[in-house]
Amino acid sequence: MPRALLIDDEPDLRTLLTLALHRHGWQADAVGDCAGARRVLDDTATPYHLILTDLRLPDGNGLDLVRHARERRPLTPVVVLTAYGDIDTAVQAVKLGAHDFLTKPLRIERLAQLLEGFAQCPPDQDAPVDPAALRAALERNRWNQSRTARELGWTLAKLRYWMQRLGLTQ
Repeated sequence: MPRALLIDDEPDLRTLLTLALHRHGWQADAVGDCAGARRVLDDTATPYHLILTDLRLPDGNGLDLVRHARERRPLTPVVVLTAYGDIDTAVQAVKLGAHDFLTKPLRIERLAQLLEGFAQCPPDQDAPVDPAALRAALERNRWNQSRTARELGWTLAKLRYWMQRLGLTQ
């Protein structure tokens, strides 16, 4: 069963999204702030298929969490949620490695579409060693992102994966 990490400071929205995830066959872990999210992301014992993070959190910024997630779990897709979306922020999120940028209120159909695509990707802990398998996993999910985001995400994921594999990261 696929698993998602949900990061949002609004308890009602966390509950609603958790229920929506469960209804679509997903397990969900939910936290309400950056500190909790960092603790979960740092503990790599639990693999995730998807990370959903709010942009504005009480103790930080969702874009900082995108950056942190890319460092700790480079192959796990990250989707940024916000009620304060603008083009500049969306572009910045994608440049940092986010796979998508959704505005609130969320459309359940769009969430279901995302979940269906991301459920096909392997969780971060079981990331494929073979680059061809990694490319195939990302291609299965390609309709969830723009061409530019897809190419950027693939390039960054591949680079981070091989840098870690070769011991070139600090």
